[in-house]
Amino acid sequence: MALELAPQDFELLKRVLDRYVSDLRMEIADTDKAEWRKEMHADEDRAKNLLAQLSAAQPEPETQGELRIVIRGFAVAF
Repeated sequence: MALELAPQDFELLKRVLDRYVSDLRMEIADTDKAEWRKEMHADEDRAKNLLAQLSAAQPEPETQGELRIVIRGFAVAF
């Protein structure tokens, strides 16, 4: 499956993920249950890793600015 995003959508995705990480940090600080905090820290690490990968992504010259995101194990019909 390939998810094709316009450049504006790609930038929006990065901004949304960045806000999620920021909000998650505040949620972690307010969480009393250690188990939930551990899960949220794991989510934070994954989200930061994903954001770093998205931030490092560069369009290939032949795609004319389009970005392909391949998601293993998922299928979406449009």
